[in-house]
Amino acid sequence: MLRVLDSYAEILRTFSGQPFSLGAWRPYAEKISAALPRKCLADAEKYDFLRQVKPVLDFACAHPAQMEAAHESFLAAVETLSERIRARFAVDLDADILFYLGLCSGAGWATELDGRPAVLLGAEKIVELNWTGKTAMCGLLYHELGHLWHSQCRKAPSFEKTAPALWQLYTEGIAMFFEQELAGGPDFFHQDRDGWLSWCRENEGELFREFWRRCKAGESVQDFFGDWCSYRGHSDIGYFLGAVLARNLSAAFGVRQLCDCTEQEVIRALQGAAERNS
Repeated sequence: MLRVLDSYAEILRTFSGQPFSLGAWRPYAEKISAALPRKCLADAEKYDFLRQVKPVLDFACAHPAQMEAAHESFLAAVETLSERIRARFAVDLDADILFYLGLCSGAGWATELDGRPAVLLGAEKIVELNWTGKTAMCGLLYHELGHLWHSQCRKAPSFEKTAPALWQLYTEGIAMFFEQELAGGPDFFHQDRDGWLSWCRENEGELFREFWRRCKAGESVQDFFGDWCSYRGHSDIGYFLGAVLARNLSAAFGVRQLCDCTEQEVIRALQGAAERNS
């Protein structure tokens, strides 16, 4: 069962019009879950809090209109969501969806909270990235739920340790597939700004060949993932490649078997995409 946990009213009471205070944030987060403060603080240790985290939180707290827009989009995104997932994927997804003010742990975070699968939607990052509209919010939420759908449906062992780059492409591709199926189809990419999708399609063959080359050579594929990284001046290319790969695998194996593909099946699909576009 999907449960929607909405802390927007508490965000307004605690932070609206005020500079962010960690002292005020802790009791706010504890009201949601006793485990949440520890979880977020542990994640925030990876960053310089005063330089990288607090300015994002201060900005969000100082822009209530953007926060309200994000919340309205959140409410629209979760409306009838369980029914739509059941209609498309014939599954009752079990997860909590939380709209909250985090510590820059990500606009979307597919994780576990209090022993349940959870998607945490960080209002501060959503405002910073200007993902406050309905289209962006739906893409973000559906993508993270796609990771939980994969986790819930997969029965085969992971191949993350033997082929981490391949596993990342495959899992992000499945999340993209899930996102697209709920958001309108294979042409939907929430990353598509300033000609991003057209560029990806024009360079699809070269992109697949380069990714496959790096996999074989054991080289990093970080350039292909994350808005802070880029390949040939374009970010998030791996999500495009993953979506195409997942579509090809779905056509070959069906939607449910898509979640249980083996390492060799994914290798053949990747190699085939690289060769087909040469």
